[in-house]
Amino acid sequence: MAYQPTIAERVFGMKYRLQRSRFQFCHAQVQNLPANRCGVYALWLPAVVGDGYDCIYVGKSETCIRRRLLQHLRNCADELPRRNVPNPAMRRIIRTFRDIVTFSVAFTSTPEETDALETAVIRAWQPETNRNKL
Repeated sequence: MAYQPTIAERVFGMKYRLQRSRFQFCHAQVQNLPANRCGVYALWLPAVVGDGYDCIYVGKSETCIRRRLLQHLRNCADELPRRNVPNPAMRRIIRTFRDIVTFSVAFTSTPEETDALETAVIRAWQPETNRNKL
């Protein structure tokens, strides 16, 4: 019987992919993602010190990650202040630095894997705008 990696092993590999492959956070790049795939995404800004990137937000979608990222873009594109925005700190950062925000995606196979990956990444990276999820 073939070896089947555990969820923890798969999460480790997906976390690595989230750190390594980033794309400009814009409509055209998000539209290139496949539809109806679940997974975890991270939003990044260039680090203030050094050459790396700082993770500003980690989110998940258990139905369609492309649709979820497009929602973030729409919420941040509105010129008028919005009431009842779930994460106003993230919206403010994206609006302020819209030209340099990047994103990365790791697709998952099951809702359990999605939850495990999101939790592991938030605990490890402690993104500024995910403080309420810790």
